[in-house]
Amino acid sequence: MTRDQLVSKLSELGVHKNSYSLDGLRNSDCVCVVASDSKWKVYYVERDKPDELADFNTKEEAYDFVYLTFCRWLGVEPTR
Repeated sequence: MTRDQLVSKLSELGVHKNSYSLDGLRNSDCVCVVASDSKWKVYYVERDKPDELADFNTKEEAYDFVYLTFCRWLGVEPTR
């Protein structure tokens, strides 16, 4: 999915904008998407310590993963 689609879907789920970053690591409790070499990595940052959740070849795949992760955490069925 695209960045705009992800932001829209997360908003529909009621996910606060401070709960994620699509522009790199942030030092707070949030999910972050980071471009690294030729990969896109997804981290969960807790207490300023990033923990890599997954890596992907495209940012669209990383955005899909972020959406599905929030759906799973919230106990919500993903929509297409």
